Amino acid sequence: MVAIWWVTMLVALGVSWAIWRLIRFPGGWTYAFHKEHQEERQALAAARNAVRKLRVAARRETWRARTAVKRVEWAYRRRVRRAEFALEQLRTSHRGARIEQLGGIILHEHAVLIAGDEVPLAGVDVRFELARSKYVSYLYLKQPDGQERMERYEGKDFPEEAVRRFSIQIQNAAVAAQRLQRRRARDIRTLKAELDEAQKATEPIAVAQERLEKTRARHDADIKLPQAREALDDARKAWQDVTGRRPL
Repeated sequence: MVAIWWVTMLVALGVSWAIWRLIRFPGGWTYAFHKEHQEERQALAAARNAVRKLRVAARRETWRARTAVKRVEWAYRRRVRRAEFALEQLRTSHRGARIEQLGGIILHEHAVLIAGDEVPLAGVDVRFELARSKYVSYLYLKQPDGQERMERYEGKDFPEEAVRRFSIQIQNAAVAAQRLQRRRARDIRTLKAELDEAQKATEPIAVAQERLEKTRARHDADIKLPQAREALDDARKAWQDVTGRRPL
């Protein structure tokens, strides 16, 4: 069975090759295979090969120039996107990890929650007060815009020392948040400058596009391919004069 399969495949390949040759060199078996017409076949094949090589070379060079344009465009877009993403990350505020909670106040790295309201920590000022009864403590949080928030702590549930310690914790976190905000502002200015620079860096794209246009113009003005096509037309006409059939 294997031998039969191989024989069948060889026969099919032989038939395909013969049909392909008859199509390339039309006019009949004699013109396609016999030695007496070998020179005519060689002349036609050489004319075809000359056109094919010139076309392939032009397409390859144009493809390389077009690929270079796409490559620098991709690099440009990637650089701009990276700068935009980094800038967006810095500009996006978030409360950060949770640090501590006492009563209705929840302290995070960059914000404090008071009765569910989120207040950015940067610029917040904290003040502790003890009521005359000494059984009630108060925490006052003054926001940068001047507004104040107050939380009341009953002594039986929240000892004075715990409230004082928590107020210091909030104040220290606010100072750290203020430093972070100043550093973030500097980083934002730096990233904005980098983004502006990235958006203006279009010269490599212009150079690559100019190279592509010059490549196209050079091939459009090149007379070698038109001459090769004329030679191929002459070879086809010569074959037609001999066989009565014009090849493709």
